[in-house]
Amino acid sequence: MGEAVKRLAEGYGWSDSVPNLSGKLRRGSLRYGEAVELADVLGYDIIWQKRR
Repeated sequence: MGEAVKRLAEGYGWSDSVPNLSGKLRRGSLRYGEAVELADVLGYDIIWQKRR
């Protein structure tokens, strides 16, 4: 998690505090835009796909 926070701080100007990210995840208060940025620094894309 520390590496992800470091990348978020460098790339997107997030706080470099691990407890801040951890708290957002624990409380379920991570906004969609933040989730997209988090996915990006982790090397993932968020893809919306219709259910079958």
